[in-house]
Amino acid sequence: MNRILLPLVMLLLFVIEGSIFQVFAPEQYNSNLLYIPRFIVVAMVIIGIFLGKTHAIIYGLIFGLLYDVVYTELLGVYMFCLGLIGYLLSLSHPYVKRSYTLVVLITLLAVLFVEYFTFGINSMLNITSMVHDEFLQQRLLSTLALNFLFSLIILYPLRKYLLYLKRLEEIQKH
Repeated sequence: MNRILLPLVMLLLFVIEGSIFQVFAPEQYNSNLLYIPRFIVVAMVIIGIFLGKTHAIIYGLIFGLLYDVVYTELLGVYMFCLGLIGYLLSLSHPYVKRSYTLVVLITLLAVLFVEYFTFGINSMLNITSMVHDEFLQQRLLSTLALNFLFSLIILYPLRKYLLYLKRLEEIQKH
């Protein structure tokens, strides 16, 4: 049961991302700000920090593929991007694990990377007509704010659960 709960939580976050975007749709509030939830990215980086790169890469590749299939018409962009982030930002250094501030900053860096990476690919392929200033003002800052709040909310309970899983894994090895 313990091994299956984490993938179920990740799947739930994936579903919530699609649903919560509808709640924050700019048309509903006469706003031009886009709040893009990147809850999978935040959780994936936290998992990578506390369980290691392998977990983050696997979750990044699986949920990146799901992003590509469900939300985009261009396969491979999110799969590559999330796999790369899982590899690069899963800093399992003990100092990082003890600092909530560093973990939150690393998750924000991951969201920033995903947003710029996908914006760059979409701009290069002329999928979006948004210029950089629009992207910065209408999407990036609001997206970072939303995901900052999410990382503050999820960090403590997810960290406790991941440390519990790590202890179980060590006990089973002996």
